[in-house]
This record gives sequence, C-alpha cells and structure tokens, in this order.
Amino acid sequence: MQPFDVTKDREPGQARSAEHTPPERAPAIEVGQVLRDRYVLKSRLGTGETGGVFRAHDRFRTTLPEPHQDVALKIVHAGGVCPEQTFANVRSEFYDAQLLSHRNVLNVYELDRDGDVVFFTMELLAGEPLSDVLERLRPGAMDRAQAWQLIRQLGAGLTHAHERGIVHGDLKPQDIFVTREGELRILNFGRARGAAAASQSRLERGDQAPASAYASCEQLEGRRADPRDDLYALACICYELLSGAHPFDARLATVARDYRAVLLRPRGLTGRQWRALQQGLSWHRAARSISVNAWMRRLMTEKLQKHSLTPLQELAQQPSVAQPKMRWRAAAVFLVATLAGAAILAQRRPAPAPNAIAAPPTAALPVAQNAAPAPAQLDDAPAVAGTPVSSVPNKETAKEAPRLEPAAKVTPSPISPISPISPISVAPSRVTSDDHFAEIRLHRSVLKKDGSFTWWTEPATAKPGVDYVPESVAIQTFPTGYRATRLYVRLLPQPLRSHRSYFYVAIAKVGHQETPGTVIRRQVWLPASGDLQAQR
Repeated sequence: MQPFDVTKDREPGQARSAEHTPPERAPAIEVGQVLRDRYVLKSRLGTGETGGVFRAHDRFRTTLPEPHQDVALKIVHAGGVCPEQTFANVRSEFYDAQLLSHRNVLNVYELDRDGDVVFFTMELLAGEPLSDVLERLRPGAMDRAQAWQLIRQLGAGLTHAHERGIVHGDLKPQDIFVTREGELRILNFGRARGAAAASQSRLERGDQAPASAYASCEQLEGRRADPRDDLYALACICYELLSGAHPFDARLATVARDYRAVLLRPRGLTGRQWRALQQGLSWHRAARSISVNAWMRRLMTEKLQKHSLTPLQELAQQPSVAQPKMRWRAAAVFLVATLAGAAILAQRRPAPAPNAIAAPPTAALPVAQNAAPAPAQLDDAPAVAGTPVSSVPNKETAKEAPRLEPAAKVTPSPISPISPISPISVAPSRVTSDDHFAEIRLHRSVLKKDGSFTWWTEPATAKPGVDYVPESVAIQTFPTGYRATRLYVRLLPQPLRSHRSYFYVAIAKVGHQETPGTVIRRQVWLPASGDLQAQR
C-alpha cells in the first residue's frame, strides 16, 4: 500500500486555519461500517475521544485461518481536517510501534484513512489489562511464581524497545495486556511523543498536565522521557506485582520524594533483589542510570529468567505461608523439656519474706550481655535547627537510608515484655525554618535482621499543622546491612513566628511506644523569623 498524505485534499493555507477554528464534531463511527472497502467493523472493543477501538474483519485476510482474519482497528481521528500536529503524533506512535517486532510488544499492521477518518490496525488480543488483573487479586498479591513470569516478559519487551532507541514514556498497568495464554503485551509505544507535545501545549496555556503514579519525578516536572523513566515505571509495576500494592500507595513520585517515603520490603526478596528494586525506584535519574537489561539481571535469578507462562484464568493470589508443622514426637519432647525447666526454676526461686511489700517494677531497662549500652531514655538536648536535606549521599552518609516510611497504625502489645530499642543512638541534627524537613539521624551498633522501630511527633510550643506536619505512629526499618538511617518531619513555612518554638520526635521499639521508660525523645527547635533574617 502506498503511503498516503493526509493533507492532499486541502486547499493552500487550509491546515493553518483549521488549527485556529473549533474542531468539527466527529461523525459517529458505528458497528457495520466498512472502511477502505476492506475493514468491516464487527464490534466495539473500547471507546475514546476520537472514536474508540473496534474488532474488524479484514477482507484481505480471508485466506488465513479464521482466528487470524480479524484485527483491532483504532480510530485516531474522525471528522474534519486532521491537524498537522495530530497526524504527526499518530504517525510517530505508529512507526515507533511498527519497528518493534517482539512477542511482548503489541504488533501493529497498517496506518490508513478513509475520507476524514484516520485509523491504524493492530493484532487482536483476547485477555484483559494488567490493571484489571491486579485489581481482581487485591488486597492480596499475585502468586510469586506467576508474578516473576510477568516481570520477565515485561522486562524483555522494554529491553527490546530500548535497544532500538524507543522509549515508552507512559508505562502503567493499563498499558500492559495479559492474553488468555498468559503472554504479556506492552501497548501504546510511541504515544509519549504525542503526550509530551500535548503537555507542553497545556503548560503554555497554564493548564494542569495529567499525572500518573508510575511517572518519574523528572517526567512530572516536564522533562522529556528517557529509558530511565521507563525503568522507574517498570520498578513500580514489579513492586506491585510482588507485594499487591503500589510502592508509594499510588502517590505521585514528587509527593513521595518530598515526604521522603521509605519503601517496605516485600517478603521473600534476597538482598540483591531488594537493592535492585530500590535502585529502580530512585527519585533521581542519576541513581537509575542502568539499562533495563542489566537491572533485570540483578532482579531475576537464572531460574526466574526461564520462559514459562500461566494462563490468564489461573493467575491467583499468593497462597498464605503455612507454618511448618512439628512432628508429634518432637513436640512431646519439647513440652517435657519446657515443663522440667519450669519446675527447676520454681524450686530455685527464693520464697518472699513474710509481710514483704512487693516493690514496684523498675523503669530501668535490661542491657544485653556484650551489647553496647542503651542511650539515655530522654534526650533533652535540642535537635538544633539543621542543615538542608541533601538527596546526594556522601561518604559519611553513604550507608544511610534516604527516605521516610509512610505512616502505619500500630497496635501496642500489652503483654509483650519490656525491652529496649536494639542499641540505637540519635545523632544531633540541625533544622532551620527555611528548610522543608527536620532531619533526625539514627545509628545502631548491632546489625540485626529485624531493625524496625516506631516514631511519632509530640506537640510542645510549636503548633501541629501550623509549624510542622504532625506524624502519628509510623514504623521505619533500618535497611539490611546498614547501621544508620534518617527520619524526616515535614516543616511548614511560618514567616510570622515571633519566638523560638519546639516539638518532640519520639522513638521506641515497635509495640512499646506506650511502655514507660522505653522512649527516646529529641527536641526539634524552630527559630523565630527575626533569627532567620539576622542569619541572612
């Protein structure tokens, strides 16, 4: 088929004037119509602003087996003259997609027009979008083995595109299709060019550009998409497949970055896999400067890279982890040993003196043998107003986690024994009123597998919601292999603060925030506006 010129029926200057006149109402495209005397529209698969997507019978395919005689036909323009920019965007999307012949990328066939209707055809798929699959499985996560199958295919499709210089730029679960056989297809390659042009036009008019929770900070800030932005979207989708939830609770990357949100580690990942996933979810392109292919090799083991498929209808939730059952003989021996030990301890315990008054429980905390001494339980030294938060690690802070964990409600355990935070010390911090965050650094002297602690803010002279964003009980974890981490409290601009004020950041072991004697507190001082002006 000869390439066509969408402007061939225009008079000179018609294209320019059409761009400045209201668009004509698109004619209704109905089932039963025949386009180009070739495509018979059989049913509507989806709707859209330009006319939607149809299942169409291709009369040129009558010699093929019946399942291959139908195609998907997408209407990209209908009614009136097609503006030059619209057609340029369509043509870019079409040719970018046509260059990608891969089993995990949607195949497109032809770009054509019938009168004022512009359309292109593509392979007809039977299945459903990945977004629908994830929604159906919530609140649980997908079976881990099945999730790895989809991740492998998704990485393979993106690698193939990037090796040919093509960036998706708008990847999200709605743009990923899972067939009945369990094969994955990436849709809408090349659409990012048109989206970028449209976004620029909106910005010039002062409109708000649409945002996606899978878009990187750079894209949300208006920069042109590159492969590192596809890597961010890929990492978000991988995290969602493995955990059942978006890594930042569907918040925009810029919002998560501003609040220094810390990721929760999905169960079952090795240290290497977790570090790879964190790298892909970095908020700065420099930290994501790695190819998708190399990143996938870090994330996937050799066993997971092998090709395997699960039919769509068999995709299921991750089965609950069953606790290993102890054999009855071993259980009996364990029970006998426990009872015997309890009896011996009871015999050795001295009897209380007559008329003795039971002493109240002491607030002193036990210190583990050979362990570093626990820090003071109340640190009255103020966290003097500090240095601006830097997102670029240096040698001193290279082992620190850069993000804050989102708040999570914690139910205290009243029957848990009192135990201190595994030796944690709180480093002095500085906060100034023109900073966006109060930064508190924590260090631990012992590396433990479970390095979780809980923290919250407590009001004082500083006003919650006026001087700072109050934080309810939140859980944060020392990253595996790291001795230090940071937590951040969002500060609010307050140019009229007449005197210094402060609030507290409290830190405790998970489940013991209401237990006396187990809480470490730091004062965060906020200077008066006059002090800030004097500094300047």
